[in-house]
Amino acid sequence: MQNGVRAATQQRWEDAERFFQIVLQQEPDSASAYSNLGNVHLSEGRAEEAVRDFSRAIAIAPTAPVPYLNRAIAEEQLGVNAASSGNQAEAERHYEAALRDCRDAQDRDSKEFAAFFNEGNVQVRVGQYEAALAAYSRAADLAPGIAGYRLRQAELLFQNARPADADSMMRGVVRKNPNYAEAQAALAAVEWVSGQQGKAEEHFDKAVSLDGRWRKMGFIRQQTRWPPALYDAMEKFLAIAGSS
Repeated sequence: MQNGVRAATQQRWEDAERFFQIVLQQEPDSASAYSNLGNVHLSEGRAEEAVRDFSRAIAIAPTAPVPYLNRAIAEEQLGVNAASSGNQAEAERHYEAALRDCRDAQDRDSKEFAAFFNEGNVQVRVGQYEAALAAYSRAADLAPGIAGYRLRQAELLFQNARPADADSMMRGVVRKNPNYAEAQAALAAVEWVSGQQGKAEEHFDKAVSLDGRWRKMGFIRQQTRWPPALYDAMEKFLAIAGSS
């Protein structure tokens, strides 16, 4: 098992898959091996196979939360794939499956912060922004040391028409994590539409100094999971200040 984990950590996916398959030949009821194999398949973009792997892990260990939250990630990816192909009905089915898995993971461990974070991700996909805020808030409270969770909570505060709260929370994130480029960029967008142009430019300059690609809206959309209101705010900022 450790050989497979080591190979996966090094992103040697073919080797990792081979090692986990060997484990399963020797231990066909290893839920851990199926979960690890699912993670490999998901990393390779093989989400359908990953769902099958995680489902086998769940069948073997139905009380364990991790296979459920991992299957939720795979189902979400299948939803994204379907939406990209124009099949919205299929996408919605996968998103609903992902939400069920998140809730099953939460039922099995109410302190499994990743299950709440994953739920927030899917709720954003389906446009349920209040539910997303609740899920991200729970994840951030359970894992206060993960800056990305608190940032996601702040982003959803902004989406839910609470810009002052979003501004305050984002400031807290960048104060503790000044080299967190996404947080600097998000705060710049929030400040810009709130009329704080000077502060917005300061935080945007910091983001760009960390990674110049934050000047490009295409990069931002590719690298983030922001809600629509924050993307709109950033587009307004880039249209004026970002090109100067």
